[in-house]
Amino acid sequence: MSKLIPDFVFESIYDITPLFLRENGVRGVLIDLDGTLASHKAALPPEALAPFVRALHEGGLRVLVFSNNREGRVGRFCAALGVDFISRAGKPLLGGFRRAAERLGLPADALAVVGDQIFTDVFGGNRAGALTCYVQTLDRRFFWVNVRYQFERGFIERGKKRMEARMRHE
Repeated sequence: MSKLIPDFVFESIYDITPLFLRENGVRGVLIDLDGTLASHKAALPPEALAPFVRALHEGGLRVLVFSNNREGRVGRFCAALGVDFISRAGKPLLGGFRRAAERLGLPADALAVVGDQIFTDVFGGNRAGALTCYVQTLDRRFFWVNVRYQFERGFIERGKKRMEARMRHE
């Protein structure tokens, strides 16, 4: 059950800074696309996303969009953003996380996995040995996303407590 608890919980990706990531030993970031970087309905990145990704790069971090979605959708989105990606990642299976670590040339413990789903992003990232950052989904207005959230709520709350405990001990 502890593999379902995120290391950190944020309202948005924009609350995650390069400094925070570096202070936690992160050198590469695997970021989910749908619900995390943009709504699953958005074909192209929102304007605010390019400066966020640029700040990660300028902060010395390697960035990879890591999505279970199909190559056409992820490829178009990432081409517009100018960032590398892995589509059909197979989250939460470990093979995709290993491929991503290899692609970035980093060990799993130097990676952060940022995503809006406990059962794919957080579970897979924790199993791989990465730092996990849960963010509130951008797709809360969709019925099935809210159903999923009902199952995830307890793990998110435990992640908030884990994060608060870490912050107190630093």
